[in-house]
Amino acid sequence: MCAPLLQEGIRCQRALWSLAQAMAAQGLDALRFDWYGSGDSRGGSLAMSLPGLASDIQAARECLPPVDAGLSVRLSGPRLPGTRLLGLRSAALPLLLHAGASSTPVDLVLWAPALDGESLVSAWREQHRRQLHVTGRFPKPPLPAGDNELLGFVLDAGLLQALQAWKCDQVTLPAGSRIMLVQWRATASTEEFVHRQRAAGVTVEYLQLDAGDEPDWDNPDHFETQIFPRRAVNRLASHLAEMA
Repeated sequence: MCAPLLQEGIRCQRALWSLAQAMAAQGLDALRFDWYGSGDSRGGSLAMSLPGLASDIQAARECLPPVDAGLSVRLSGPRLPGTRLLGLRSAALPLLLHAGASSTPVDLVLWAPALDGESLVSAWREQHRRQLHVTGRFPKPPLPAGDNELLGFVLDAGLLQALQAWKCDQVTLPAGSRIMLVQWRATASTEEFVHRQRAAGVTVEYLQLDAGDEPDWDNPDHFETQIFPRRAVNRLASHLAEMA
């Protein structure tokens, strides 16, 4: 399970923890990890890079026990051996970078994926501005923030540039791969991405969530509210267990 990047990863921690716990209760193995430079992992946020994030996924996969050749992940189509990789929101960017470099089919779960890096970084910058200047949380005018400071993280300029330059049309998964797209609502970038993957021989399935349950991700007044869409977590856990 790949958490969203930066501050959103902190806010979504309970949701992914609860998802992993629910899956484990139904007999499925689940692994969560912290990106290098965040959480309990080594390094500082300045050391984070987009290629480094993609390699973190490989490092996490190497912590898993070997997959028995007789076991497989079962969905409605042909079987895929190995590990299913799940990414929430901005985790889709390093996850797709990692998966796109694979020489064999991959099995992904993309939950409300952010597929346009420029829009993602712009939203982060706007939230940062609103937290500093709109919400009224500071009794005195805050000091000017650096260009590479975002919501409590000081980042290398190269990471932000790489994220801003990333678009969903840069990655095509290996033929025979499978994606389960979990979403509250469709977006233009999502549909463009799905069309491209299907044209390359990738199976795409949908799990549609109740749009009314989608968290208010960008509301500055609810910024410190832990994001825990309980019904969505429970539905996703049940769906993954049914498919296994």
